[in-house]
Amino acid sequence: MMKIIRPVFISIFVFAVIAAISLSCAVQPQGSPPAAPPDIPKQSPILPTPAAENGTPAAVPQAGKTAVNLGKLVFVSGTNDPGGPQIYTANIDGTNWVRLTKSKTGGDRFPKWSPDGTKIVFYTDRDGDYEIYLMNADGSNPTRLTKDNGNNEMPAWSPDSRKIAFTSDRDGNEQIYTMDADGANQVRITSNTFNDAAPCWSPDGNRITFQSDRDGNPEIYTMRSDGSNQVRITSNLQVDTFPSWSPDGNKIAFQSNENGNFEIYTMYPDGTERKRLTTGTIDNKYPAWSPDGSKMVFYSKRDCSNDNGEIYIMNADGSGQVRVTRSECTDSGLADWR
Repeated sequence: MMKIIRPVFISIFVFAVIAAISLSCAVQPQGSPPAAPPDIPKQSPILPTPAAENGTPAAVPQAGKTAVNLGKLVFVSGTNDPGGPQIYTANIDGTNWVRLTKSKTGGDRFPKWSPDGTKIVFYTDRDGDYEIYLMNADGSNPTRLTKDNGNNEMPAWSPDSRKIAFTSDRDGNEQIYTMDADGANQVRITSNTFNDAAPCWSPDGNRITFQSDRDGNPEIYTMRSDGSNQVRITSNLQVDTFPSWSPDGNKIAFQSNENGNFEIYTMYPDGTERKRLTTGTIDNKYPAWSPDGSKMVFYSKRDCSNDNGEIYIMNADGSGQVRVTRSECTDSGLADWR
């Protein structure tokens, strides 16, 4: 069974005004940063210096303003916690960590903001099997949405926040299902003897992109939101997985190990114009778009000696890659941006 753990990062070049110490979007005020609460992994965000197009450093914005303007991240951290990884939010520059879940019986994974920003959906093994939960954006009122003997994973919102697509092996192998945002009306929309997983809705709500190993190795497909008209859009001897549709609907980001380790790519929704955005000898994975589509957040192991990683951001063309978190390499899985 394919198991996939997610996360991501997008650069900060929208700083047509950042200087000597900027991060992904904000700057620490002078003086020592405040100590993190005891249940938050040790972290100290990097503040790199993006350059303007002419190569000279851009001006530094006033502290705290860019992070507010560019939204927030939700992500997983603390893979070494006794209960397993937990869910946090932070500013885009890595400051102001807030822990949302405190499960002592299992790890929480794959958090996704609802398009209206009021909810977060995720999956967890706190009840034994992996099940999908919903909570308010501040972590309150966690509610279990799936209740069966299978594993239910990788939830994704419809653009109107009314439905959730997800992966489940309740009927044997992994297939894709949809349900209402309250967990009602769970419907299977793919049906084959192979594994279909990691759904992501198009911004108009008409189509879903996903990964499947039905033709051998995992490749990326699209289908209508009711499961009809399934079309393969990648053809690679290696692995293409975790598709993410851009907010304007014009591109799909994904990860591929066609050159050995996993790197992040984009392509058009028909599979053409495949472009590699990251380059290295260490995995770069789990891309997710910024709300305006100008950047991506992603996960990378490039600065970690263990098997975990940190969260980064970059421009949508792959330039300006900046590390956002410094949590002693305990971040894992997919991050999401709103």
